[in-house]
Amino acid sequence: MKEECFANACQNGAFAASLTPGGEIPVARTYAAILALMGMLVILFRAMKDGAGFEGTILSALAWMALLAAIGSIVGWIAQQTVDESVRVRIEAELAASFGKSPEELTNSNT
Repeated sequence: MKEECFANACQNGAFAASLTPGGEIPVARTYAAILALMGMLVILFRAMKDGAGFEGTILSALAWMALLAAIGSIVGWIAQQTVDESVRVRIEAELAASFGKSPEELTNSNT
């Protein structure tokens, strides 16, 4: 039964549609949000532990949140590009193997 469901999803295009961009949250945004939240929480917890004032703590937490969000965005973008390139190369290699050509021949014949 499970194999039928998988085959059916592949045949009607639902599986392929799930691999295309559009509905998912980009990796860069996810990394940025996670790092920003972690940075802000670390500053807030440290301030609570030390008994620091509210105004200085919030300004410091917001500054660290912005900095770590920028860093997370860059790291997430690099991660997404790495995964996309890896998947593209693997698919090209599998297609080339199925047609009995090298990946370079397959790429050159499409252009």
